[in-house]
This record gives sequence, C-alpha cells and structure tokens, in this order.
Amino acid sequence: MRPKTILLGLNAALLLSTAALAADPAAPAPAPVVIEEEPLFTLSITGGVTAFGIPDTAPIGLTNEVGTLNETNLFEGLDSPLYGGTIGIDMSAPINGEGTSVNFSGFGSFVTRDGSQSRTLNEEQYLVLHGPNLPTGQIDIDTIDLDVDSVGTTTSDWGDATAGVNAGGGLTTGTGTLLGPGYNVASNADGFVFSGAQGDYGTYGFGVVATTEGVIFLGAGELQGTKIDTDVTQNLAYAGGDVTLSQRTTPDDSGVAFTVYGGPSFRYLGTETTTDTTIQVNQDYFDTADFQYPTFNMNTVENIDTYYAGAVFGGNVDIDVWTGAKLSLGLGAGVYYASSSYDSTTEASIFGGYGGAGGTVDQSVTSNFDLDPEEGFAYTLKGSSTFSADISDNMQINFGLGAEYMSRVATSRFVGEDGAGFNGDGGGVDDADGDYNDANATGGTILSFGDAWSFKATAGLTGQF
Repeated sequence: MRPKTILLGLNAALLLSTAALAADPAAPAPAPVVIEEEPLFTLSITGGVTAFGIPDTAPIGLTNEVGTLNETNLFEGLDSPLYGGTIGIDMSAPINGEGTSVNFSGFGSFVTRDGSQSRTLNEEQYLVLHGPNLPTGQIDIDTIDLDVDSVGTTTSDWGDATAGVNAGGGLTTGTGTLLGPGYNVASNADGFVFSGAQGDYGTYGFGVVATTEGVIFLGAGELQGTKIDTDVTQNLAYAGGDVTLSQRTTPDDSGVAFTVYGGPSFRYLGTETTTDTTIQVNQDYFDTADFQYPTFNMNTVENIDTYYAGAVFGGNVDIDVWTGAKLSLGLGAGVYYASSSYDSTTEASIFGGYGGAGGTVDQSVTSNFDLDPEEGFAYTLKGSSTFSADISDNMQINFGLGAEYMSRVATSRFVGEDGAGFNGDGGGVDDADGDYNDANATGGTILSFGDAWSFKATAGLTGQF
C-alpha cells in the first residue's frame, strides 16, 4: 500500500504546481528572437550638370587678309566649353565580412556647343571653301580689271572675267562676261559644276565642283559684297562603366574609413559636328529684279567615335562629419587602349537664281568620306568629393563635385595643300586670278588628338537593400 500512496501524492503535487503557474499573471512570457540581416547591396543613382573642354573644331574656309595674300580663316571654329547633363549609377555588394566588396559603376553625359558667323567680304579677293574630301576637277578664273580702282567701289569700275569648271566625265561648264553678270550650270549622275562671272562695277569670277567624291567653291577678284553665313554645332556623348573590387578599412573606430579599388574599365566618347555654310555671291551692282546668282550651300556632318578599354584604380577616404553625415574624398586614374574612327557626309547644293544661262536651278549631291581607325594609349585622372546625410535608416541623400582629365581625344583637321591658288595683289590688270587643280592637292583630312577636361556637379540618393 505504501508505494501506491507515494505515487498518488506526486501526481497531486504536479497538478497543483501547474495550476499555480497558469493562475500567476505576473510570470513573464519568453522574449522573441530578432535576427538583423546585413544589406545585400548598396545602390546610388545621381544626376546633374556637366561641362567639357575638348579640342577646338576645325576652321572653316579661307580668304585673304586685306592688302596682302596672307590666308585667314572665314570662321575660326568653336573653342568654347560644351555644357549639358550627366547621370550615374553605382552598385556595391559585400563578398565577406572583412570589408571586401564587388562594385559596378556606370555613367552617361551629353553636352553641346554651337556658334555662327555672318560675314560680308569687303576688299578680300580670294575665297575658297571645301569639304573633308576634295573632288577630281579644275577651276580656272581669269579677271581683267580695266579701271584705276582695284576694289570695284565706283561706277567707273569695269572689266572682263571668265570662269571655267571641269570635273571630268563630260561635266564641264564655263562663263565669260564683258561688263554684265552671268552664270552656267551642268549636271549628271555624278554631281554638278557651277560657274559665274561679273565684269561691270566689280570684276570677279567663281566656280564650284560638287561630285560624289567631294566639293570645292573657289572665287577670285573684287568679291566685296559676297556674303558667307556659317553655323557650327557640336554634340558630344561620353559614357562608361567600371567593374572593381574594393577593400575598406576603419582603423581604431576613428570615424575615418579608407577604401582602395581597382578593376576593368570601358569608355566611349563620340562627337558629331555639323557645319552649314551658305555663300551668296555679291549682286548689289545690278538690278536684282532681272538677275540673281543661285545660292550655294554646303552641309557637312562629321562623326568621330573613340572606344577606350583598360583598367581603373584609386582610393577614397570617408570622414564622419556628424552622426549620420559624412564627407567622401576620392582620387583615381585609368589607363586605356583607344581606337578612334572618322566618317563624314557632305551635301552640296545650289538653288534659286534667274537671268543666267543656267536658269533657276535646284541641284544637290552627297559625298561620303571616312578614315581608317587610329589606335593609341590614353590615361585619365580624376578627383571627387561627396557629402551624404541620412534621410532614413537605410537611405541617404548626397551632393557631389567631380573633375576628370582625359589625355587623348580625337578631332579632325584638313592639313596640307588643297590644290587652290591665287595670284596677284589687286593692284593692276589681269592679277586677281584663282585656280584649283586636284593634281596639285597634297593634303587631306586627318585625325588629330588633344586632351580634355570635364567637370560635374551632381545630386542623388543612396539606399541599402
């Protein structure tokens, strides 16, 4: 009987203790377990304004300094900075607990500049304008100024002028005049030729060869009153991406962190330069109700694309300014293998006119020209500063400034002789003669290289996810 009594007592005690626990409202419940996970990655998106300083665009056209035969440009080219906008994206993900991360950064910028000039010749006696490529052909201009005033500013001025143009393949025209003005036009499937001459008041001649090979305009004589309008627009696109590994250290919890990085890098820089030039030969000496020269126009679009492949490396220092705010300062460099290509399209046209043997005209021809790629090595240097502040537990707003130097940026230039010549100083008889012969042309368009700077100011958001 004793063992059974002891077992019944133990069961009663267990039931009473369980009931007591259930009836005690002060007994604490087990605390939940909270596990904080580290962010998988950090993402930053920025946007802002940027300015670029790159090599000047090529000069446009040639004339002569008044009183000399020294050449001077009609339009010196664009030399101002380019302005526009920029966007960027940066991603970073830790790959261990020791501060090592893999990073991707990409950006794109688009900037532009433009300029124009309207110029009316005074006592200049030479005018030549051509595209990136010269055509096969010849232009010969002969003038005889028979009065004592070499610049054609008085009603007693009179003379004789002839202009002959030959582009080969049967594409030939010519204009001869004693006193009054005239012009002629010839065309075929390869393009057109255009000639004109004036012997009364002002004595001058001009000619155009415009074919699928290229285009050139040449004028010589007493050209005062001839109007040239030039408009140039250049657009630039700059984009790139880097994939890097970085190592971050924070010595002694000092509020200062150091990061070094390096990895492959790619860049693209492209320019599109549009040059539009219109020439209206002087016709103020005669009744424009009865005669008008056709208008000549040349529009050239040049594209230069450069691809850069290489590596970047650098470092940043992050300084805690106050709780939730920091200042980041960075320096970096890049080395690249660069390949640059060039192509252009030129449309030459004549339109309008009346009273000449060519009648009212509307002719145009397009020529294309490109160059073999040019390779070389380039390097970049850059610096940046960014201030960021918390706007929530896992998001910051940031403001940045940056500058970058690029050692190799391509531009185009026409170098060497263009085959056009001018003889005389405007002071006597039969001396304002001009000629063009493609056989005498020893020059052409090439790629040349200079350096560039860019500056930017940005604002953006950074989040941890």
